[in-house]
Amino acid sequence: MMPTKELEKTNYYELLEVDRSASEEDIKRAFRRLAKLYHPDNNPGALKKSEAMLKHVMAAYRVLSNKRERARYDVLLSNRPERYRQKESESKERTAQMRAQALLEHLLDSSGTEALKIYDRMETEGFDLKEHLGQRDYLDCLFLVAEQLEEAERDSEAADLYEELYRLEKEPPRRRYFFDEIELRLQKLYSRKLPLKAKNTEEEIACYERMLEFEIDRNEEAFIWKKIAEVHLRRNENKKAEQMLRRALKLQPALKGTAIIRYELGMEPPQKDPFDSEE
Repeated sequence: MMPTKELEKTNYYELLEVDRSASEEDIKRAFRRLAKLYHPDNNPGALKKSEAMLKHVMAAYRVLSNKRERARYDVLLSNRPERYRQKESESKERTAQMRAQALLEHLLDSSGTEALKIYDRMETEGFDLKEHLGQRDYLDCLFLVAEQLEEAERDSEAADLYEELYRLEKEPPRRRYFFDEIELRLQKLYSRKLPLKAKNTEEEIACYERMLEFEIDRNEEAFIWKKIAEVHLRRNENKKAEQMLRRALKLQPALKGTAIIRYELGMEPPQKDPFDSEE
């Protein structure tokens, strides 16, 4: 049994991230998740902090998993002295900081799967990562999470984080730690990957149009206009399709992969050119 003073000082429900009405199964599930999250083996870069948090989590579980101890604790919690409220708030803040740091450390240790589990839970809870990390750590974390999302083929979410990082690095003081790399990754996502996953043609065109906002060379721009033309053709918007294709050909007259679309638009007879194939 925990000492009375210790019971008074700590809100075990908040520590285990459950409601006061949580069932025994809810408490057990929360304990298992947090025990894994704060286990020293999963936090080699923050052993002391993780050991301390694990100790608190275990203490909370011992009390809340015992019906008699939980009932006694609930009485103490309901009659908690005012002076402990500030300490409770500070403890909650420390827990949030630990979770943010754990996320970053998993990312740096290449534990991508575990990192995404933490990140997904934070997103579900509306956790603002920026409030609990320094500026450089926050930027590092955004980039590494986006990278993991892309590896997990969660391309739309990855693009959202890359866009956020891109926006932040364009703002003063413009340190641009990842700027060039982010541009390349966004271009790959918007020109090749996201259009294939678009829910409709509007989303598909929006991906290509976002590409045109980057500084790209004439060949790449011509390729994008051609892809937009293809979408309009699928929508039976032949006039728009021809306008887009002519823009592409003005930039790159020898653009590959245009024979079929030119034929369907009546711009010229079909040509069987072995070098004229889609990229």
